[in-house]
Amino acid sequence: MINVDKYNQSMNKPIYLSAREAAAELGVQPATLYAYVSRGLISSIAGPGKKRRYDAADVRRLKGRKAAEDHTGSRPLTGDPVLETELTLISEDGPIYRGRRAVKLAETSTLESVATLLWASEQDPFAEAAPLPPPDLPADLGPLDRLMMALAAWPLQDRAAYTQAPKLLQTKGAALLRYSVAALLNADPVDVPVHTQIAKAFGASSPAKNVIRAALVLCADHELNTSAFATRCAASTRAPLHAALISGLGAFAGPRHGAASDRATAWLSEISPETDIETVLSDRLSRGEPLPGFGHSIYGERDPRAECLLDVLCRSEPEHAFVKRLPGLIGVARDLFGVAPNVDLALAAIQKTYGLPKDAGKIIFCAGRMTGWIAHALEQYATPEQIRPRAAYVGERPQ
Repeated sequence: MINVDKYNQSMNKPIYLSAREAAAELGVQPATLYAYVSRGLISSIAGPGKKRRYDAADVRRLKGRKAAEDHTGSRPLTGDPVLETELTLISEDGPIYRGRRAVKLAETSTLESVATLLWASEQDPFAEAAPLPPPDLPADLGPLDRLMMALAAWPLQDRAAYTQAPKLLQTKGAALLRYSVAALLNADPVDVPVHTQIAKAFGASSPAKNVIRAALVLCADHELNTSAFATRCAASTRAPLHAALISGLGAFAGPRHGAASDRATAWLSEISPETDIETVLSDRLSRGEPLPGFGHSIYGERDPRAECLLDVLCRSEPEHAFVKRLPGLIGVARDLFGVAPNVDLALAAIQKTYGLPKDAGKIIFCAGRMTGWIAHALEQYATPEQIRPRAAYVGERPQ
């Protein structure tokens, strides 16, 4: 007769694998297995001799998670959170700013009103006059480099640049936003809405000004992206606000983040009314080249920000030759590459449609995202912890 209790105990007893078996099942090198253990993803116990044994259930659970991520080609929306925030939730419908959908706000809101929302301002932080202009900077600097130098010079005009006083920081944020937009545009700060200043600097039409306004709102924040995290890391050390923004800007400047619209703009410049779009994209595919402006690591199927912004553009310029070709271009891209447009494509499309100056898409993106960086810095200042992640060491171990 079977002893049921003993049988159940044997069935519930953990199964342990050797390092070689566990690494082989995961398809990784032993060093990577050890990294998983150090991160708490796989538990281990002492085995015979000095060798350790690894929980088979943990190994198979991790293997299943990796397989799911590899199958979708993207990270799930519900990744492992590393800190708490009340600012932005990323959903299948796009970012939600403090409970308000960004795509809805993009219909009529200004960047200033979104800033007031994200910063949880009880009074208008933009009520004060615009700050003084940035100092004279080298003439040939690009917009992001010009902004970096201007932010470094901020203490020259603000005696309270290093303040941590909560009642001052929102006003400082508004001043820094106006100052930063002026640096991006190589102009003087003004106390008019940001989209109005950008449109005037670009010589853009009234319809273009409205599209720029919507783009700024949609670019304002995107949860814990690389630049926002860099900003928060700096703010957690109690670096002053302008220095935290420099940290975010440094991360933003790379071609895989803020400068990504430049890459989309480059290939869109090849598209003319006579261009055979399918041939152009097929040639890229055959050469193994990616298609900048399409696909997103967070949104597996569609980037709602891009959908919203492209819809605003199409409604604003229904008879424009390039805009008429956009739906077909997006369809061919989906058929050949299997991906949908992201916000970088939308920014590049705006730049091309209105003949905006070089770097226009990047400038709009940066101006909008400054609002989010300030929000993240303000939120981080209100928490006592310093951000100090741990690395998963995968190098050689002492013998």
